[in-house]
Amino acid sequence: ASSATDDLTAHVYHAELNRIRFLMRAYYRARLRKIETHAVHCLKEPDVLERLSDLEQRYASDYANIVEEHFSSVLGQMPEGYESMVQQIIEEDGAFDMVPEPDADAHVFCRVREDRGDVMLDPDDPENTMDLERDDILMIRYRLIKKLLEDEAVDLM
Repeated sequence: ASSATDDLTAHVYHAELNRIRFLMRAYYRARLRKIETHAVHCLKEPDVLERLSDLEQRYASDYANIVEEHFSSVLGQMPEGYESMVQQIIEEDGAFDMVPEPDADAHVFCRVREDRGDVMLDPDDPENTMDLERDDILMIRYRLIKKLLEDEAVDLM
């Protein structure tokens, strides 16, 4: 009986290990997809760049360089002033108007780490408050909890 129990336990551990591996791979794939989608934005915003690991920073830089090299063959054929991958028209003080940025109005799930009481979520709407208690789970726009996330009062799920 002990051998059968040990075999069952080994199978359960193996299944759990495979599940954790699957979740970690899915997490890394999603993170790399986001880095690829927003590579230039990550590189031009110092506060975003510092949140990436050294390997992720190098990956974003390498990815942006590879994409720029790839497009340079086509962009080199464009009229003067239109060869940029990040600007519609190249100007001295022109903004990077073709760089995709994350959607701050997208809804995210988060868990409250600590009691915060009645919190004003939207500075544009002081009447919009919410009582945040530890372990509450919320689905809310990212821009409304960005400050709480920076203060480590909430965790994204």
